[in-house]
Amino acid sequence: MKRFIHISFLLLIATSFNFLHAQDNRQGDRQFDRFRSEKVSFLTDKLQLTPDEAQKFWPLYNELEKKRLETQRLRRELEYKVQFSATPLSKNDMIQLTRDFSSSMKKEAELGVQYNEEFLKIIPPEKVLLLYKSENEFRMHLLRRYRTTIMPNYINQAR
Repeated sequence: MKRFIHISFLLLIATSFNFLHAQDNRQGDRQFDRFRSEKVSFLTDKLQLTPDEAQKFWPLYNELEKKRLETQRLRRELEYKVQFSATPLSKNDMIQLTRDFSSSMKKEAELGVQYNEEFLKIIPPEKVLLLYKSENEFRMHLLRRYRTTIMPNYINQAR
């Protein structure tokens, strides 16, 4: 009977951790959706695409973003391997990780080159340049917001 209680208790704890993790994932998904909506709104405002341009541009841009995110996710996994490796990495493992990391950077750069050419086929070069400028402005906007809202709250909580 005692064993049954212990097993039940362990199952209850495991289930609650699973539930909390699922909640974190949903919250992260909501935050990402808000970020994504804000970015689309920001770029839409800056680029002033015609309806025809927008119809061709957004599916292509979304495809690029999906591929970028996947490449960045793989790179974060490599970073995680380095940071949280349970055992010391061998020299060969380190060499392979550096190659994998630089390969992911190269892949992301190649995506930029490939999609630049695709964007030039559907929108004028002025708007392609404006896209790059606007993406950078959006990143700066997020950093400013992070510094003024999130960081002060984090620092105050740490005190």
